[in-house]
Amino acid sequence: MKKFVKVLSAVLALIMMVGVFSSCGSEKEVLYVATNAEFPPFETLEDGEITGFDIDLINAIAAKLEMEVKLDNVDFDGVISAVTSGADDVAISGLTINEKRKQSVDFSDAYFKGAAQILIVAKDDTHYTGKTKAELDEQLKNQSIGVCTGFTGAAYAQGDEEWGFKAIEGADVKIYDNISLAIADLKNGNINAIIMDDIPAKEAVATEENKNDIKCIDVALTVEEYGIAVKKGNKELLDKINQALKELEEEGELQKIADKWGVELG
Repeated sequence: MKKFVKVLSAVLALIMMVGVFSSCGSEKEVLYVATNAEFPPFETLEDGEITGFDIDLINAIAAKLEMEVKLDNVDFDGVISAVTSGADDVAISGLTINEKRKQSVDFSDAYFKGAAQILIVAKDDTHYTGKTKAELDEQLKNQSIGVCTGFTGAAYAQGDEEWGFKAIEGADVKIYDNISLAIADLKNGNINAIIMDDIPAKEAVATEENKNDIKCIDVALTVEEYGIAVKKGNKELLDKINQALKELEEEGELQKIADKWGVELG
């Protein structure tokens, strides 16, 4: 009887060990992703869940890598530092690829090539009549301009040598934590214009609460490309992401994601 109990105990222990190892083997490696869910349609909060073009894309990439995505919603000006500090593995948040950011992180191949900065102004505005970048740059002089912290528009208005931008002459630049706050001030007459990425700008203007009060001036002040930020020197992960991006493009999956969110890839 004692022998039987010992054998039974050994069998049960073996079964438990097999179960543990099987469970461990089935767990996917986690890809920690920094984003800022205030940039629709690329990323936004819907019923407490982060969704958008970028989110679908990073999930599709993670699936290729057999990884599970864990999103980290941070302020936009903290997205890059979340990667450099090691808090997150990558960042995807409508990030413009430029030389200044390349000093801190490495970028994937561009997945979106149609980005531009445009103006949002009051619906009844008659000042901004320019049809070219040069004409609008002239009309922006000595104006009160709203921008979002960390965004390309802020660098454009304030000037940034590493971005290749000269400060707008005489401009009173007001910096906001998000586009909603900037739009509120524009509608209240506290600023003359907002400089913002074109797709989220157009989406914000098209909402029921805004469409009768503000409009876009659809003239590109800049032309940009978006990429995924990876910690500098992590070539293994960067190569895997680039390969996944290539496959998603070749398979037509990237276009499907773009179509779902109304994004023109450029």
